[in-house]
Amino acid sequence: MKILTFLLMIMISGSFAYSQKLEKLKTYAYDWNKLEVVKTKSGERRQIYEGYTNDLAYFEVHVTTLNPGKAPHGSHVHADGEELIIVKEGLIEQSINGVKKVVGPGSVILALPGDDHGIWNAGDTEASYYIIKWRTDEKPNMERAKQSGGSKFYDWNDIEFKTTSKGGRRHFMERPTALLEDLEMHVTTLNPGVMSHGEHVHDAEEIILVIKGEVEESINGTKHRVGPGSLILLMDDVPHGIQNVGEGQCEYFAFKWRK
Repeated sequence: MKILTFLLMIMISGSFAYSQKLEKLKTYAYDWNKLEVVKTKSGERRQIYEGYTNDLAYFEVHVTTLNPGKAPHGSHVHADGEELIIVKEGLIEQSINGVKKVVGPGSVILALPGDDHGIWNAGDTEASYYIIKWRTDEKPNMERAKQSGGSKFYDWNDIEFKTTSKGGRRHFMERPTALLEDLEMHVTTLNPGVMSHGEHVHDAEEIILVIKGEVEESINGTKHRVGPGSLILLMDDVPHGIQNVGEGQCEYFAFKWRK
């Protein structure tokens, strides 16, 4: 009994120590051109952030670049975490529970807890993709995840483009997951000079991921100009707005979540 109690104390204190190392994330514009590049055996890695938010007990984003034919690691399973993969460039082959699909830039893969998944560069040039991982402080609701479609591929070529007065929109998903009551994701296209909307505040955390052109994100009155590859993390209490400030159209992912 004493040994069991001692082991539990070690586990709890270890978990507490780990959580203490993480910083609470704040609203910030991460410029692609300023990200540190670290060479790896299979290519490169760019770390964007690692920490936690009001909704997410753990939240980490990085970019992996793979040389042709390379994989970062073997297929694996996350017991209590979820993951989004967003292809930046090149062709990747993603497997989920034995199902394989080759997808290109703009495509998204959602990998849920308990599903075996792996990735490798299926092209003859470099392939880069974002890995967005999160955990909450709640047990995964696997039945909810199953009812909403489970892990899924979202191929850019299969997503319908709808023209709008400001440019266009591609709707990727709006669904529950095992850890989130709602995950909404779309791509906005803005014509030159167009503002999507003025500064506003909403009750959900959000990511803006620029994939084409130049945008200016106004955050609490301060303007941040960033280009392709840049990521903007927006907390749920900060006024923000976005405008196309480039010469051609711009495109960006926007996704929000609620646990």
